[in-house]
Amino acid sequence: MRFLFLTLSVLWLHFFWCLVPSWRFGLYYDYGFLVPLLAVGLAWRRAGLLGGAPELAWRPGKAVDGLMVALAALALLALIPLRVIETGDPGWRPPIVLHGLLVTAGTHLTLARWRGWKVSAFFLPVTIFAWSAVPYLWQIEQALVRQLTGMVIGLTHEVFLLVGHPVERMGERLTLGAQVVEVSDGCSGIRSIQSLVMAALFFGELLWLHWYGRLALVGAALAAAVLCNTGRAWYLATVQFSKGVDAAHAAHDPAGHVAFAASALALYLTARLLMPRASGRVVVRRMI
Repeated sequence: MRFLFLTLSVLWLHFFWCLVPSWRFGLYYDYGFLVPLLAVGLAWRRAGLLGGAPELAWRPGKAVDGLMVALAALALLALIPLRVIETGDPGWRPPIVLHGLLVTAGTHLTLARWRGWKVSAFFLPVTIFAWSAVPYLWQIEQALVRQLTGMVIGLTHEVFLLVGHPVERMGERLTLGAQVVEVSDGCSGIRSIQSLVMAALFFGELLWLHWYGRLALVGAALAAAVLCNTGRAWYLATVQFSKGVDAAHAAHDPAGHVAFAASALALYLTARLLMPRASGRVVVRRMI
């Protein structure tokens, strides 16, 4: 079992290593450096709890077993040409996504052959958490950025009106008299949403939440990201209107850090409220 865990860990760590350029140079993915060690730690914890679980009686027939071995081998062999493509163009995301799909398929086919499909599914929450570090396809990412930017600008404009400031909206700009505030892509909220979804998946796994609790936590992460980013955009626009562009630029990063910390703390407290009463080991017994 330790050899199997080590082999799969090396496979996943190699995949994470291929994602490093996206984490270093991408605008929204620098939180990815936290994911590999957390994912390995969560997988190790599940593997340790699984050690005391009974062996499954079901085993596939020879034909199914041979097919599973062949599929896993083909998935691993396909990584060689994919790695060549990734090295030549690290910014092209379809090969990275396909790489991740092959690693995922090989991992879960191997686990299924080792101790059955229930054990393979038992590690699925860790796999989903690991995928939180994978960049979206470019078209999906840009569509989300445009949608979220419009949503944040609209909500920020409404907040200004509610507090009695006659701010006007012009596309992706907020104006107050002759002063103009540009709400850039960096203020769209996508970075907050991605990092908070990662945090929600981590807290859900850390505290052994049921699947409906994890879904609720992801929903809370999406809502918290939009609300906190709207609050940050309103604060920065207020600073720029009152103190100028330089003051707003100086406050940009601290405001983002405070907003993320507050959102992450709120997510953790929500996860604590959603915790099952049974201990982690009892939860494992019920899942397999």
